[in-house]
Amino acid sequence: MQYILKKGDFNSFAKKVMSDFEFIAPTKGDESKRVLKTQFSSIKNPKDIELGVNTYFPAKYFFFDKKETLLNFKGNILKDVKIKVPQRVIFGLKKCDLNGIMHQDTVFLDENVDPFYKKRRDATVLIGVHCKAGDEYCFCNSLELTDFHDLMFYEKEDVYAVETGSEKGEKFIKKFSSFFEEMDTITDDDRKTENTLSLHTTDIKDMYGNEGWKELADTCLSCGACNNLCPNCHCFTIQDEVEFDLKTGKRVRVPASCQLRSFTRVAGDHVFRDERTERYKHRIYHQIQYFKDRHDVVFCTGCGRCVRGCPAKIDWVAKINEMKSS
Repeated sequence: MQYILKKGDFNSFAKKVMSDFEFIAPTKGDESKRVLKTQFSSIKNPKDIELGVNTYFPAKYFFFDKKETLLNFKGNILKDVKIKVPQRVIFGLKKCDLNGIMHQDTVFLDENVDPFYKKRRDATVLIGVHCKAGDEYCFCNSLELTDFHDLMFYEKEDVYAVETGSEKGEKFIKKFSSFFEEMDTITDDDRKTENTLSLHTTDIKDMYGNEGWKELADTCLSCGACNNLCPNCHCFTIQDEVEFDLKTGKRVRVPASCQLRSFTRVAGDHVFRDERTERYKHRIYHQIQYFKDRHDVVFCTGCGRCVRGCPAKIDWVAKINEMKSS
């Protein structure tokens, strides 16, 4: 279904939503809080919304705690952890971020249900804002992204055209029906996104032995920034934190990075991907090939954050294009 929301009513609409939901949206950096980059934040004022650029940080950490307690223990007694999640809206998601959440759903809901992730997803309404043009790092048009949203906003001259994509989205429209008018106004031109970059191929099976991978890895710092900034990367490690009595403690889950040497370290101090080239190649192959082989969809969503946030500014997209043409 399609609707319109007048731009002049947007602030009133947002304030009304904020009275019933936690409202999460893109915001500018705040030097006073030592946050220098755009990110998704919980806000109370519509004036804090920043839709002009793709956020530096993705929204994925609203579905995973950066340090998640999975259970507490005392001796042989285990105690489950119950989390409380408010009903919330994430507004301003680009199509690349929405597809990233869809890929997280594949891993944490479809394959094996993660109860912590599920509780947060069930409590969240996903509202996208269509991106007419990416920045110099975006290449989403190369990856055939799917329409995946509860609601999608398309900016027009004096209104937002709003499209529903789920039953949850329809229920949301009904809840705030006084702000919406049913009307079909979205065209094919509205759905277009322009990119300056393009990944020329997502079939890299025959490139595994190419020397170009070493050229990329030689520049890599193995810092893990690409993993942290990626809306798709979801690897984690499990740790037990034990108190001084050696009887009580908790089991926690924390994010992990496949670019760190310790990622594949096992008992006996053997490291399966000891060389940086192996680690760098593994990340790109998982983004482009391995996930596709398993789930029939390319994992990467073309947001460009891994290049944008890389301290060495490694452009793996350009390198794959070069390797493909050589």
